[in-house]
Amino acid sequence: MTGHITGETLKEIALAVGPDWQAGRHETRDPEADITTPSLDEMAKAPGSTQTQYRVTYARVGRHGGRNGSKPPAPLTVWAVTAEGLAEHIAKNIRPYLLSSGAEVLVDLEAMNGQIYAGFRHAGTFTLEALQVAEGGDAG
Repeated sequence: MTGHITGETLKEIALAVGPDWQAGRHETRDPEADITTPSLDEMAKAPGSTQTQYRVTYARVGRHGGRNGSKPPAPLTVWAVTAEGLAEHIAKNIRPYLLSSGAEVLVDLEAMNGQIYAGFRHAGTFTLEALQVAEGGDAG
């Protein structure tokens, strides 16, 4: 057994962890990979709720996203029903930029901004812009 990772092992890792593991923390993400709708879990918690499309613009994320002259992550455009659902979408989007596996995203819909924490450290900030609103209907 050697300490060398083979091409086959790299392929298995890529399939297990998804397309972002090797994209690097400095590269632009594919805009087609953006989340375009609330998750089914989010819709199940609030059937018939009003959906809002947000643009999330990052000022800084982690050590490699907008710090020390590096570019911040590209803005994320996403539909969400609740602040918690929006925070989940943001957490998934910024995962490649953080060294920590557990990030906490706090969204303030009144101030239209938010904070990112990795452990006990402040790991970033972002602003929100509401682009569209789709009024909810009867859940019954």
